[in-house]
Amino acid sequence: MRDNNLKKIILLTNMSSIKKHWENAIVGIYSSLHVENTLELFTYLKSNTSHITILLDELSVNNIEVTLQGLNKFKNIDVLLFNSVPEVHHASLLIGGIVKGYENSYLNKHNLLMMLENIENGKIWLFTDLTNYIINKYISTGEQKEPTFLKLLTPKEKDIALMIADGLTNKEIVKATKSALSTVKGHISKIFEKADVSDRVSLVLKLK
Repeated sequence: MRDNNLKKIILLTNMSSIKKHWENAIVGIYSSLHVENTLELFTYLKSNTSHITILLDELSVNNIEVTLQGLNKFKNIDVLLFNSVPEVHHASLLIGGIVKGYENSYLNKHNLLMMLENIENGKIWLFTDLTNYIINKYISTGEQKEPTFLKLLTPKEKDIALMIADGLTNKEIVKATKSALSTVKGHISKIFEKADVSDRVSLVLKLK
């Protein structure tokens, strides 16, 4: 019997292997509703006003752009896109708005649950190659207007923010600044707060 106290999640896929993979990952944590096409999905959403997360297998819809346009009118949803062969350029064009994440359809259980937790905490989740692609694509060139929040940063915080935009990891920033990891993490926390973001990719997008 389905536990009504569990958070509900919609699984949109017409692939039995993906459906089984997702269900095995979320069993006992989320209450899932499986739909095989957008018609079933839209029918359900029209009669449901509570907030809900949708795991959407991109290969199970005819046109992902049209599907997302239709979903944009629903303000109570978060969409996580999945593809068995994710491609960075294509994925980068879909991120934003209701789309909070993009991953491989067969993402392992641990990371899938982490992905869902991130979304519930207001963050986004992208597969590694996509994160790096977006960071590299939107590196500040110096020709663009400086984002307003940069004026709120200390010189050290600004340096670290630009290092993040260059794709440096925390360990690389530690080495570059000759600071302790805890100090770097503290600076990054302050940067996120002043930029009103909760993750590195969102910060980079604000710097573009």
